[in-house]
Amino acid sequence: MQAFSQFLTKPIEGIDFCGMFKKLASTFYLLAISFSAHAKDDANPDRLYAKGIPETGFLTLKTQHYSVPIDAASGWTIEKMLFDGDQFGLSNGHYGTVLTPKGGKWWGTGHQEGGREVVHSLKLLVDGKPVEIEKDATVSGSKIELIKDSTIWKFKVHVEIVLTNELIYERTQMQALEDCELDVMYYFMHIFPISTTQWMAQLPDGNIETGPLKHAGNHQIQKNTQWVAQYDPNKQRAYLCYTPKVISGNKSASMIWDLDRYHKYYLRQNKGQKFSKGEKLDYSVVVEVVPNENGDWQATQKAAKKLMQQFPAAQ
Repeated sequence: MQAFSQFLTKPIEGIDFCGMFKKLASTFYLLAISFSAHAKDDANPDRLYAKGIPETGFLTLKTQHYSVPIDAASGWTIEKMLFDGDQFGLSNGHYGTVLTPKGGKWWGTGHQEGGREVVHSLKLLVDGKPVEIEKDATVSGSKIELIKDSTIWKFKVHVEIVLTNELIYERTQMQALEDCELDVMYYFMHIFPISTTQWMAQLPDGNIETGPLKHAGNHQIQKNTQWVAQYDPNKQRAYLCYTPKVISGNKSASMIWDLDRYHKYYLRQNKGQKFSKGEKLDYSVVVEVVPNENGDWQATQKAAKKLMQQFPAAQ
């Protein structure tokens, strides 16, 4: 055995067997690392959502009048909105819920500055029947329901997006997973076109207020509301957002960001608020395109009254 060892370590006729074995060992080591790395890639170590949930692509929900693509990369949130094939909800911003922890950066929907929304489960129902969710597909029916469970920062989130032939319904339930404090939370966001020129709002006490939209760069309304509509004279229609339960919290507000790239409608739940572990929020918004609106707001107020009957106001 000793002789054999000497044979391996002692160069013979210019051949260094010890060096050869070291090189072979190094090669096998590198191969092992490479194999391990490929195996890790196959397991997708960077996957954010639960297994089986697409992280890119779009799923389009389509009823008789409404079509809504859902963006997987933005936490399975709305990407834009169309009515009879015409886009009225723009795609140059985010929908859904976003928040900033106190002293932190944005979390939720397409934001990544602070952290991503993590999607745990999805369920799709078309006319009451479960349908498998496929990437870059379109599903059609008279009632389509997309149900999502996710986490945004320290909040457990349950979302329902429902399309019918008449409207788009969104409900978001949130629960604090631990004591926490926010700088701001935008509970719902919708991006309407710059072609809207007027807004109308009904306050919780029933009073009606109106105002202009002229790309002034400021926030219009800035009060709690029961519903808000924007009038588009080019299309002779209004875009109505009704909240059965008025969204309220610390310095809550319903407001339109009147910019030259969009008239973005925010429903702010708070501007600085502490939450205790287990504390819950539960709000919904109904979006409806009101055709045949000529600017006197009669069609819009009639549509709002109908929604309030269909979805009674809640405390």
